[in-house]
Amino acid sequence: MRDHGWIEVVGARTHNLRDVSVRIPRGKLVAFTGISGSGKTSLAVDTVHAEAQLRYLEGISPFVRRYIGQRDRPQVDRITGLGATLAVDQRRLNRNPRSTMATVTGMDAYLGLVYSRLPALRTGTELATTHFDRFSPEGACLFCHGAGGTVRADADLIIDRPDLPLLDGGSHWFAKWRSGEHSFIPALAQLHDVDLSVPWRELPKTFRHAVLHGTGDQIIEASVTIPSRATGTKWTYSGSQPLRGALAEVERVFANASSETSKQRYQRYMRMTPCEECGGSGFGEAARTVVVGGRTYHELITLTGTDLLDWVERAEAELDDQQRPVGLPLLRELGARLVVLHRTGLSHLQLSREASSLSGGELQRARLAAQLSTPLEGITFVLDEPMSGLHPADKADVLDMLKALRDKGNSVLLVEHDPEIVAACDWIVDIGPGAGREGGTLLVSAPPAEAARHETSPTASYLSGRRQRVERTTRPATSGGWLTVRDIRSHNVDVPEVRVPRGRLTCLTGPSGSGKSSLLHAFAAAVDADDAAPVAWVAVVDQDPIGRTPRSNPTTYTKAFDAIRTLFATTEHARKAEFTASTFSFNTAEGRCEDCTGYGRKLVDMHFLPDVWVTCAACEGRRFAQEVLDVEYRGLPIDAVLHLTVDEAAEFFTEPESLVTTLHALRQVGLGYLALGQSATDLSGGEAQRLKLATTIERGNRGRKRGLVVLDEPVTGLHPADVQRLVEALDVLVDAGNTVVVAEHDLHLATRADWIIDLGPGAGPSGGRIVASGTPADVAATDTKTAAYLSHILGC
Repeated sequence: MRDHGWIEVVGARTHNLRDVSVRIPRGKLVAFTGISGSGKTSLAVDTVHAEAQLRYLEGISPFVRRYIGQRDRPQVDRITGLGATLAVDQRRLNRNPRSTMATVTGMDAYLGLVYSRLPALRTGTELATTHFDRFSPEGACLFCHGAGGTVRADADLIIDRPDLPLLDGGSHWFAKWRSGEHSFIPALAQLHDVDLSVPWRELPKTFRHAVLHGTGDQIIEASVTIPSRATGTKWTYSGSQPLRGALAEVERVFANASSETSKQRYQRYMRMTPCEECGGSGFGEAARTVVVGGRTYHELITLTGTDLLDWVERAEAELDDQQRPVGLPLLRELGARLVVLHRTGLSHLQLSREASSLSGGELQRARLAAQLSTPLEGITFVLDEPMSGLHPADKADVLDMLKALRDKGNSVLLVEHDPEIVAACDWIVDIGPGAGREGGTLLVSAPPAEAARHETSPTASYLSGRRQRVERTTRPATSGGWLTVRDIRSHNVDVPEVRVPRGRLTCLTGPSGSGKSSLLHAFAAAVDADDAAPVAWVAVVDQDPIGRTPRSNPTTYTKAFDAIRTLFATTEHARKAEFTASTFSFNTAEGRCEDCTGYGRKLVDMHFLPDVWVTCAACEGRRFAQEVLDVEYRGLPIDAVLHLTVDEAAEFFTEPESLVTTLHALRQVGLGYLALGQSATDLSGGEAQRLKLATTIERGNRGRKRGLVVLDEPVTGLHPADVQRLVEALDVLVDAGNTVVVAEHDLHLATRADWIIDLGPGAGPSGGRIVASGTPADVAATDTKTAAYLSHILGC
């Protein structure tokens, strides 16, 4: 390979970087490694790429810059040898339903041209590309305006067992306390002189209508006594109101659900009523009737990438002499993009698949596929964990593509944790040695063989083989029975029965797109809705943000801040000043600095330049009013406590027990480096997931009742050293008697599980079935894509 020189970074101090100076070879495949939170993304993305982006923007007209979102200037003394960069990360920049696989990969533009230009050359019909966009006035169905229909509550889904009594098995909705109207049912029954022990279908029509459709203006009075499990006391709820009815109530709680997990609980009671005109597609007449290659546009985007390759060949063969000059370049470009899609492990997805439904790894690879389809040279690609969400069988193709990018004369910088991928790179930049304040230092910048010899680098110990990826232990064979769910149908998953051992760790494995996540969430939802399930609670631990504002932080999410504020309120100084716990919150007017309303900073609008945050002059960035800052607990004011890391706080606080337990749980999941007051908007998806895991560990240890905990790709974004710590945290849950199920591509973690359910045999329509199940050794002995890799790790 040719020597293209170096990118030289001098004095980088972005985030937790400690005056890092490093030379990065250009024209090479370079891995940025280190413990999770060590600062590698801060160097590669937030320093190198951010500086290149700002240099480009500075060459644009100030008028245009006003309309371009710009990132803050990285804290670095100097960067030389830096050219144009393209960053492809895992951030979901928006959740717009109009963003699909077709739009992310750029294929929608080519398909719009194919369908609008080729038929026009043959028939003379004038069409625009917007006729094939259901969100445009020209392309939307005239009746449903592109929506495809309406989602409404369905009586047959609410009362799913009409042969049973309403409150005794007749309805999942009324079996769970999901609405305040539940308490009014006995009073409504008494008013109608109805016996609720009678099967639903035998009850009077007037009563059934009132339950489903409400009582109109008729007021129903009810009083119900509910025991409190937490305090052992009882409380009485009384109300007097008309009833909306179950149908309207389901739609109300669905509309108000704050997360996708919450919405899933109510989706089982709702059904899409398709638009009769467009058949539920949302498309107008052109997209439903114009045919190219034997397919209408609407039919085409419902196909997977694999099937689309066959369509491209057919469409090429049908071109006449007049269409060939226009159609051939378009169809060949589409074919090239579909080949890239296949090599990035995404050919099982439909082009109509919403981008918001993709995992972070899938979304990043879709963006990467769009870039790889263009003949770029001399570019610096910055990729944030491009292998996440990939089965080991799929990683080789992506690595080959990255090498092909390098061989074209591009520089490829990737943030990566997998030792096997790191070892295949040309150069390693290792940051550490720890995370947060304990990281941010350059440990080594060298080829992999040299980096592996470093004595103190955690990454080097795995590269050299001195440390095992996941230390394995053996638990006794399961004796606690099974959690069984039958007839799961979700996306491409269609299985008659799923069984996982209770009180054990189960891992769902299989190729990318085989249905692991779909099965995981459908399993959790079914158990959660089953009153007879032998678990008391269900927790879904995902990577969604814990908060969308800078005011949210680890202590507010875990409720640790409540305990801390109470400690400050009990000091003698606070009692004399008549301060309460709420006084020590930067979210309330009682104690926060009113000049910055508790932010500690103010945003200054710089017009066409990036907005600038400046420290609040009134509180000097401390967020609280001075009289609150004068109060100290064991020598520290409230703002200093928020600057403590979890590790430091665990040494500082000895009471109350709830706070000590929370801090211990955060350390168990590897978040000891986080500052207590770190903004939720600065946390990665993996850090957010581990925060949720910490609260789940607390919940699992609090009471005697055992639960089900499900995690979707929990080791995404984790260094092998952090994977070991996460496995130990899962052990805490299992040892407490809880059932844990994870969907995971890291087969080193899978070998640590007590039970494996392997899905496949392929992806998309070729997946969705259970192809093997059993202990890791049992599955390793089968003939599946996963088995060969398991066998290698286990040394079978």
